[in-house]
Amino acid sequence: MEVTDTGKGIPESELDQIFIPFYTTKESGTGLGLSICHKIVQDHEGTIEVESVPNMGTKFTITLPTATAAEAAERQIQPNRTKIFV
Repeated sequence: MEVTDTGKGIPESELDQIFIPFYTTKESGTGLGLSICHKIVQDHEGTIEVESVPNMGTKFTITLPTATAAEAAERQIQPNRTKIFV
């Protein structure tokens, strides 16, 4: 899944810090949003990557493993075949 914006972007010097809990560049904010997202993705054995260009925007790419049909049946889960566009 990709989430993209056309905002001010994230400076390269800050990219390695954005997933650290309580890190923020805003006056009001907890700095927990991206760290929580990162933890959820990791807990599901996925990855989250970020690309950013100052004054152009940022793209987050989230990759999660899929369950095989056998794994889904074992867990009594029906594979989701719906595409979600954000």
